[in-house]
Amino acid sequence: MRGAVLKRCLLAAVSESKNIRLIVTDVDGTLLDSSQQLSPRVEAAVKEARAHGVPLVIATGKARGPWTADVLLGLQLDTPGVFMQGLIVYDDQGRVLHERRLCEDVARDCITLAADVGVTLTAYCGDRILCAATDVHTDRLLFYKEPPPEPVGDLAAALGGGGVPVHKMIFMADQDRIDALRPAAEALLDGRASLTTALTGMLEVLPLGGSKGAGLSWLLDWLGVAPEQVLALGDGENDVEMLQLAGLGVAMGNAGPKARAAADVVLAATNDQDGVAEAIQRFVLEPARQRRQQQGHVLMS
Repeated sequence: MRGAVLKRCLLAAVSESKNIRLIVTDVDGTLLDSSQQLSPRVEAAVKEARAHGVPLVIATGKARGPWTADVLLGLQLDTPGVFMQGLIVYDDQGRVLHERRLCEDVARDCITLAADVGVTLTAYCGDRILCAATDVHTDRLLFYKEPPPEPVGDLAAALGGGGVPVHKMIFMADQDRIDALRPAAEALLDGRASLTTALTGMLEVLPLGGSKGAGLSWLLDWLGVAPEQVLALGDGENDVEMLQLAGLGVAMGNAGPKARAAADVVLAATNDQDGVAEAIQRFVLEPARQRRQQQGHVLMS
C-alpha cells in the first residue's frame, strides 16, 4: 500500500512539473476500444479536461473518413488533427495545414515489390485509398471505418505522372508474410523512405523521416505549444516518435513492446478498460484539482 501511494505521488509530481497544456492521442487501440467505440468514461474525461483548458488532439495513422464523424463529433473536438502517420495535418475545418508526399520512385518500387512477392498494396491519397483490387486484406480497413478502398486495376497507371498525390502505402498480408517481407522492403527503400507498423498484417511505407512525432512537432510549432507541455497516449510502433517527443508519454496496457519502451509511463489499463480516461484523470484532472486546493489554502491563509 505504501509503495502504491508513493508511486501515485511521484506520477502526480511528474505531471505537475510538465504543466500539461495539450493531450495528444492515438485512435485505434488507444482512444477507441476493440469494438471501435468511444466509451462514455473516455468521452467524459476528454470533455472535463477541455473545460479545464487542456484540449485534445488526435494523432492517427488513418485517413480522414467515416470514422471521423463518430470521434470528432462525439468529443466535440474543434482542434487540428494529425492524420496518416503525421503526413497530413488538418485544421479543425478539415483544411490541409501541412503535408508530406511519397516520392514517385518509392511508390513505383513498392508496386513492383508487392507484385513480385504477391502481397496486397494500398495507396493512401488524401482522403482516398486506392488498390489494384479489393480482397480480404483491403476489407480489413472497413472495420476501422477508413475511406472504402477503390479498386483501380493497374495501380501504377492510376498513380502515374504524379496526378494523384500519394502520401503513404501499406503492404497487407498475413503477419508471417509481412515479417518475411520487411527486411526486403527495408533494403529496397533504405535512405528513401521510412517503415512502420500500426496493425497486425500491415507494413506502412512513409516519406523518409515521416512519423506521428514529426507531424506533431510541426503542429506544436504552429500552435506555440512546447513538447514538454504535451501528454501523448499510444499503443503501437507508429506511436514511438510521438511518445518520445512529448513531455509525458503514456502507453496503454495493451501497448506493444516498442511503445512500452518509448513511454515514460505504461498503464495497467488497456483501451478496453478506459486507459485514456485513467491517464487524463491522473495526469491532467487530479493535478488541476490539487492546484485549486492549494490556491484555496493560500487565499484562506
